[in-house]
Amino acid sequence: MNKIKDKLPIFLLLIVLLIGNASCKDGDNDDDSGLIIDPTEKTGVNAWIESTMRENYLWYADMPAQSKLNFSADPETFFSSLLSTSDGDEDSNGKHYYYSYIESTSTITKAISNLEQSYGFEFIFYKLRRDGVTFAAHLLYVAPNSPADEAGLKRGDWILTMNADSITTSNYKVLYGSSAMELSIAKYSNGKFVTQTEKTQLGAARKIEDDPVHYHTIIPWNGRKVGYLVYNHFTAGQTDEDTKYNKELLSLSNTFKGINEFILDLRYNNGGLLSSAQLLSTILAPASALGKTFCTLQYNDNQSPQSESITLRSSLLNGGINLDLKTIYVLVSAETASASELVINCLKPYMEVVVIGKTTEGKNVGSVSYTDDKYPWLLQPIVCKLYNASGKSEYGKVGFIPDYKRDEAETLDKFLPFGDTNELLLSTALGLIGGTPTVTATKSVTRSSMNLKKIASSLDRKDSNGVIIR
Repeated sequence: MNKIKDKLPIFLLLIVLLIGNASCKDGDNDDDSGLIIDPTEKTGVNAWIESTMRENYLWYADMPAQSKLNFSADPETFFSSLLSTSDGDEDSNGKHYYYSYIESTSTITKAISNLEQSYGFEFIFYKLRRDGVTFAAHLLYVAPNSPADEAGLKRGDWILTMNADSITTSNYKVLYGSSAMELSIAKYSNGKFVTQTEKTQLGAARKIEDDPVHYHTIIPWNGRKVGYLVYNHFTAGQTDEDTKYNKELLSLSNTFKGINEFILDLRYNNGGLLSSAQLLSTILAPASALGKTFCTLQYNDNQSPQSESITLRSSLLNGGINLDLKTIYVLVSAETASASELVINCLKPYMEVVVIGKTTEGKNVGSVSYTDDKYPWLLQPIVCKLYNASGKSEYGKVGFIPDYKRDEAETLDKFLPFGDTNELLLSTALGLIGGTPTVTATKSVTRSSMNLKKIASSLDRKDSNGVIIR
């Protein structure tokens, strides 16, 4: 009798375990993929996310109390529940988006220097309001040695169809990279599109190298030597350990030795590394600024120290030179953001910075990557605000309003190759350098007859959502 009583609790325990297993098989702990997820594993990921954010997030004080958080939610939903409305901005439709983000380490989509599947061009996707074609993709630039380059595509080309199908809001992302296709290409001329008779054969997307030092030259101009650089993203190299592109900047600085003026084209540069911005600024700044503050990073009050100063260090110039400039002309657009804006802001205390183009995006914050070997997630929260040596950082969410307003989408007759002295933004800078009086007014620009509505930009794939700090 006593033996039966001793065995009864074990028998009941086995029944409870069998019922528990059956309920799990019914999918109570399934995620969207159909895989059974251990609730404690989710809680472990979310506990790490919450502690990392509570320690480092710039707006940690706005995070909900721990008791109000759902630790059993999937990591992406959980991460979103922590974010402050001070984080991010509103898009053109008035919808809020956040700079901070989380990504699975197995499906990283953010890319600056390399795109695994790319045709090798960047574009803006427009709705055409005064043309028989409803939508079209306007090529901003083409990377050398890419499928697009091999197909003969050029900056300024308009893609109208893909395999005879019209481009729509549903299929335009195919242009990010897919299989080989046949394109219908048009050129803009005298206020209208001229469709090319022959179709363009575009090879399949592949891994390409999008070198940030896209174009450079020295332009003789009214007895002066003008350096011109199209720099498309702040990237040190092809990997985290590589410094190939930084070395290219240093080598290029020697080429520019002896120039009188400099034009920096950042119109398609929406950010990247703080270290690359520091290097470029050290090359361009007056010699008297070397050794002084480039920018100050202001962290939350959990950090000690709470601020960090980054200097214009002459030791960075190994293999290059400082150009000792007194004035710089910066070409910008609505795509210009983050590290590009940092360069503008942080050179202003030391030299005259003339901004030409459209109002920039307005990202004056920095982010850091966090990972843990136990979890397949990467956190990229905003952790600091960035100030120049004068303590100024007012461009956040507002952007830099240009000294000379120019919109290349409204002057398509001057949407020309980089380096063409008649190209809209470059010709404006050259006019200022040469003292041409017709460019001194901020509004007198002849508009094209096209009325374009921007739908999307392929450059958003490279958006760093804040200056990247390593």
